[in-house]
Order: sequence, then C-alpha cells, then structure tokens
Amino acid sequence: MPLGWYLAQGLIPLGESSSDDEEGPCELPDGRLVCGPHGLVICGKCCSDYSFMDDVLGEDEDEETDDELKEVMDATWGPPGRRSQAQASNESEASDSHIPKEFLGTPKRRGTGRVFPTKFNAPPSTRPEDLFVGCPTYGNLSRYVRSDNPTQILIYTDGACLNNGLPNPRAGWAFVHGPGTHDQDLAHGLGTNGQPLIASGRLERKGPFGADSIQSSNRAELRAVIAALRFRHWVGEGFSSVVFATDSEYVVEGCTNWAKSWIKRGWRTSAGQDVKNKDLWEMLLGESERWKDKGLSLEFWCIPREWNEVADAAAKIAATHDEVDQFMDVMGLCI
Repeated sequence: MPLGWYLAQGLIPLGESSSDDEEGPCELPDGRLVCGPHGLVICGKCCSDYSFMDDVLGEDEDEETDDELKEVMDATWGPPGRRSQAQASNESEASDSHIPKEFLGTPKRRGTGRVFPTKFNAPPSTRPEDLFVGCPTYGNLSRYVRSDNPTQILIYTDGACLNNGLPNPRAGWAFVHGPGTHDQDLAHGLGTNGQPLIASGRLERKGPFGADSIQSSNRAELRAVIAALRFRHWVGEGFSSVVFATDSEYVVEGCTNWAKSWIKRGWRTSAGQDVKNKDLWEMLLGESERWKDKGLSLEFWCIPREWNEVADAAAKIAATHDEVDQFMDVMGLCI
C-alpha cells in the first residue's frame, strides 16, 4: 500500500510494501480517495484534489433510466417539439448580448441532458500509442488518429493547480492535439519542428457564464476538455469521433455517469448538496450536444498519470501564467 493509505487513517506503515513515492490516488476502505504520497484529499504538493468523492459516493447506486431522464428533460425544456426553441433561448441567454456576434465565436450553451459522452473501451493494458498514431490530416499537420479508423482522433487533456487547497492557488489547463509538424513555426506555445501540438492557458477567474469561480485542479481538468472541444472544427478535418485521454476520474465518471443523476435531481448530489463546478459541467454537456448535432461523438478514456506527462507538464506551466479574468476561447484557426 502507498504511504498515504496509512497516513489518511492515522495508521503507522509497517513492512517494505509501504511506499512514500507512489504517485496518484489510493482508495481507502470507505471509498474515499487520497493522494498516494501524503494521504491528503487536497494536496498542494501533488496538485491533486479528490474532494469530489464526497459528492459522488453512492452515485453509482442511483443510476437513472432513460425514461426518467426524458421526464426531467420534458419538464425543463418541454416536449420534443418545443425543445429546440427552449434550447435556442438557453443559448441566447448564455451569450453576451452587448458584444457583436462576429466577435463571440461559438455560442456558449448549457447542456440539457439530451446527450452524454461515453467511455472509450480500450483493450486491457493498451496504451494510447498502441491504437492512435501520428497521421497528417490537415495541411501538413498531424493528429493522433486511430490506426484502424481514420475518422477517430485522440486528444490528451490535463489540468493542474499549484497550491491546490492552500492560499493563492493558481490553476492551468492544457491539451495535446497532435504530434506536430516538421516545417511550420506555430505561435502561442504550440509545438514546432516535430514537437507535440499543445494548447494551454491559465484557468480564468470567471466561469463560462460570468459567475466568479475558484482555482482548483478539478475545474482545470474540465476546462481543458472544453477548450479542446472549442479549439477546432473537428468535423471539418474528417473526424466523427473524439477520444479524450485524461487521468481524471472526476472528468470521465462525471460526464459519462454521475451527471445523469445530477440532472435528474436538479444538479444536486445524492446527499442533497449543490454539485460543484456546475457551470463547467453544463458547458461540457452543451458541447457534447452541439457536436452530436454536427455528427461528432465524444468518448473518454481514463489513463494513468504517467501516460499523460506532456499535458500534465504543460498545464503546470500554464498555472504560472498571469491571472486571467474573463472566460475566453483559444481557437486554432490554422492549426
């Protein structure tokens, strides 16, 4: 067992099986997660935050049926015949009406529960590079494309927060969307000369719909996925499926599983508490619906942290950047 397993329970580690250098989470007997090296739920040294487990313990026992979700959607947005009009109104409210439309980019929308991403079913012990290889798809740029399915792309995402759970936290996000190119110099921190193509940024002080928010690793993890979804017109590059490779169980389980229960309960946990980071969850589901309408499906693959080192390092660097106030998109116009 890692050292944190003992420390979190007030136990003294005995025997050579205890390790004080094992990274990543370890699960306690009550189902909670703590960091392996220090036994903390929120650890500034490991840039980890497992406080979400307090919100989701028991969620798997309360799985909702499609009929129950349909009832909630009908009650919120009306029958299917009127739902599109309600959603259009929702998108309008989410946008900044005082800004000219041509400067807004893709409208922000709150997800309704109409579409949920799914989990990517990888064969046991399979690494991303076993299935996805660098392949030129747009100009001379390369993407991580499924070797046996050229319409499926993989994107690595990660978020980090320095001083997580401590005074003056600073969070950043990053995603890796290709192995790079050999003959173009790309700006804004993106890869050059064959280096991975990386987009990154500091987590904003305000959420996508204008509310003040906190700096945390969980928000940064969600923000990375949203940034990738709004970065390019992926369908225009010939893709019909995007697989997000992330080491965040919070993101993977949240959007594919827990959100179904949260929506049915009016965005409350099984304990009756408000769901944390609701604004980013709503926007991620809104992006899932937007892309589904365009023919693009979203899948999530939970990978070990050591398989996600490039995105992790980029997110930590982004966390050191200057503070950003307003939520803003990063758009890859020529990449």
